[in-house]
Amino acid sequence: MATGKKHVGAGVPMHYECSLHGLLTKRNEFLFRTRLEALCGDTESAHCELHHEISCVPCVETPIGPLRREDHMLRLRMELDPSDPRNIDVCKNTICMLGHPEPRSGRGASVRPAIYAQVFTGNAPQFLSLLGYKFHSEFVRKGYWFLYRNTFKIVVSQICRLEEQGNIHSAQAVDQSENWVVHIVADALTQEQVPRLCEQLDELKKMFADYVELVVVDHAFLENKIPYS
Repeated sequence: MATGKKHVGAGVPMHYECSLHGLLTKRNEFLFRTRLEALCGDTESAHCELHHEISCVPCVETPIGPLRREDHMLRLRMELDPSDPRNIDVCKNTICMLGHPEPRSGRGASVRPAIYAQVFTGNAPQFLSLLGYKFHSEFVRKGYWFLYRNTFKIVVSQICRLEEQGNIHSAQAVDQSENWVVHIVADALTQEQVPRLCEQLDELKKMFADYVELVVVDHAFLENKIPYS
């Protein structure tokens, strides 16, 4: 049996994920990385990213009606060692539940509630099955990330689809033009922290404007809807 622990403090039900996204061209990637190295330390401050994410949906479909909105997709995020991706002993497994994003347009970032639970031992996919969930889709993210001011995780990566289910070695880039996706995210422990984080994200948006256009993703694209077929 897998065991897990929530990444939230006592009495705090969830985090609030504040983020910006952008498309970075192949031409600007080197300049952007150089800028991040200058801001976050040096060339040693970059961390390799090999992220395998599996989305799971409930095995039992809720009948059409108001209660269906209470259904949530769960995501199993597996952080793999890029130098040894088959070594599951060093793989970090986290189950994520992302809530519905705020529809408010005045924010300087996308904001949505999130609960994280790290799986420390056992078979994480089997654990999700025991919770009543089944496989829906998956992708792999390859790239690198920096931590800015010990708060903002800046991920620069390429999204890949898997030609063979579960086999990360079959991953093929979705964008054949070799562009990169930039994702800047910070977690607020309380709603009171959200406005300040959104202001700081807006400052980062302006700081990086010469390299990448960072945007607030429309909340309609971030809705945690179950794609029942």
